[in-house]
Amino acid sequence: MAEGQVACPQVFVVDRPVTGSPTVPRPGHTPLLQQTLIFLLSLALCGLAVEGYFIYRLYQQAVDVPLGTPGRQLGDQKGLVKHSEDERERSGITSQPAKIKASAHLTDLSIPVQPDGVLQWGVNGDAFTREVDLQAGLLQVKKEGLYYIYSKVSFTERSCSMFKHTVVLRTPRYSKDLELMKAKRFSCGPSKAPEDGLLNSYLGGVFSLHASASVFVKVENHTLVRHQDISDNFFGMFMI
Repeated sequence: MAEGQVACPQVFVVDRPVTGSPTVPRPGHTPLLQQTLIFLLSLALCGLAVEGYFIYRLYQQAVDVPLGTPGRQLGDQKGLVKHSEDERERSGITSQPAKIKASAHLTDLSIPVQPDGVLQWGVNGDAFTREVDLQAGLLQVKKEGLYYIYSKVSFTERSCSMFKHTVVLRTPRYSKDLELMKAKRFSCGPSKAPEDGLLNSYLGGVFSLHASASVFVKVENHTLVRHQDISDNFFGMFMI
């Protein structure tokens, strides 16, 4: 270097790496979240407290109720029943017994059948009559109303013969008997043994009957009727 010249110092510049600026939290964000959590927690605690209070009150009410003795409870019930009966008597209301509806069921058929074909019945075994009179094979009603009437007759099949089964009404309102129901069977095949050719006819229906009216069962060709068991032949009615 020449004399008289001043040397300039060398300057080195070092560049720092560029980094992002630190994130600054938004003002008010964290406090709002904390306040929300605190509010929800407080609400849950309040709910638990209220629920516990109601459970405690219910328990106290159950403990405070006095338990009466069985004798006392029975006495209270009797007193209530007696009070109700007195009230009904003062108001003119009296309890009515259950009404027994008219009915009859006959199974004891008299064999042999009479020539007029009217079936005669007894009241043995399972047979019964209630509020209905049995006279010479006729069921006579005492009360007007609707009745279901039914009849079953068993008979044998004979070559070239007809069997007729009818339920007949007899009433003072008419001068002659009226057929309520009927069934006919005609056969003209070879004769069969009684145990092989046993048939049956069933009739049933609802009819309006007046007091003093009578119903009975009648057959034609009465010699064909067979009665081996109580279920072979029956006749009955009941009020509906």
